[in-house]
Amino acid sequence: MGTANGNSAQKPKDAPDIEQKRSIREQLRFLKEFWVAPDQKKKARWMLIGILALTGLEIGLTAGVGFGFKLALDALVAKDAMTFGIIGGATVAGMGASTVAGNQREYMTNHLGQNWRGWLTHKFNDAWLTGKSYLRLQHDKKYVQNPDQRIAETIGNVTGTTLQLGLGLFRSVVSTVTFAVMLWHIAPIMLGAAVGAAVVCHAAINWAGGPMRGIWRALMDTEARFRHALGRVRDNAKTIALTGYEPVEKETLKEEFGKLDDKRRQFYKANYRTGLVWGLNWQASQVVPIALSAPKFFAGTATLGTLELTRQAYSQFYGAVSWFPQGYSQIASWSANVGQLMDFKRDLEENKDDITAKKPQNDNAPKPVAAQPKKPAGPAP
Repeated sequence: MGTANGNSAQKPKDAPDIEQKRSIREQLRFLKEFWVAPDQKKKARWMLIGILALTGLEIGLTAGVGFGFKLALDALVAKDAMTFGIIGGATVAGMGASTVAGNQREYMTNHLGQNWRGWLTHKFNDAWLTGKSYLRLQHDKKYVQNPDQRIAETIGNVTGTTLQLGLGLFRSVVSTVTFAVMLWHIAPIMLGAAVGAAVVCHAAINWAGGPMRGIWRALMDTEARFRHALGRVRDNAKTIALTGYEPVEKETLKEEFGKLDDKRRQFYKANYRTGLVWGLNWQASQVVPIALSAPKFFAGTATLGTLELTRQAYSQFYGAVSWFPQGYSQIASWSANVGQLMDFKRDLEENKDDITAKKPQNDNAPKPVAAQPKKPAGPAP
């Protein structure tokens, strides 16, 4: 699950919700700049290829470990100590290799995400401090009121979550194909059962989550306003102390936190519903393969190893095709964060144009008067 960020713009009440109108394609187009940047694309693409290769290796090793468990259990039931020792040792080695591949993949993913974050951070820092954009952002409430938090938090959330979701989707596709082939050869009925259960889970999660994307955006907006109110007290501490405005500020903070509390509880309700649906579906996925394989096992046409292999293949396949239900809240959070970063970029561009294209005028200022030449002093009469 992602966490909400308090770095949203305060918009006028009549301003259109631009973020809600953006499509996933527009958001992905906004994010592709890093991958085509001349100074980053080569290194970033090679790192991504390495991560994808390690992901494929990890999935292959996981499938091999499943077969190893089957053979080891069959040897255990047959009391074949030598075969059990050999197969068991190879299976343990495969588990270790899978762990190493998974950790190396995670390590490279973290470095790639940090490279992406650093590139975006420098880009937004330059835009923020160019053309005096920061000046208008600070004084015009229709623009972002927490640019520092956008740069410090939102960028990192966007890059990290994008890689997690993208690589998770790739893993899901490869795992779906791999374990679908395994299930088809073990028991085709298992494949149909897993697909049917995944379809039901997708529909149930979408119903239970409701407008999760809108909830995330509203939550981030209220977080931003509360943090902005706290920052205002910090920045104007001396003025508040001299004027005795503490009661006013207390009331403001109470009001802003009340709005935040309400949005948080809305999020908790939606998160509870989606978590409950996914948890029940995942628990059922652990029972279904055993229940469907039990008749063959009791009839003597399936071994204990086959039962275990079926369970593992079913769980891996079900987890792969359930990528969307597992990441429902994270996808909503990602979309809201990307939308906010796009809003920030738009605000920076608008403020830069305003500052550089317009010159402040003061109609009340006295106009300069040309100096009159002094007359030469004549002789006194």
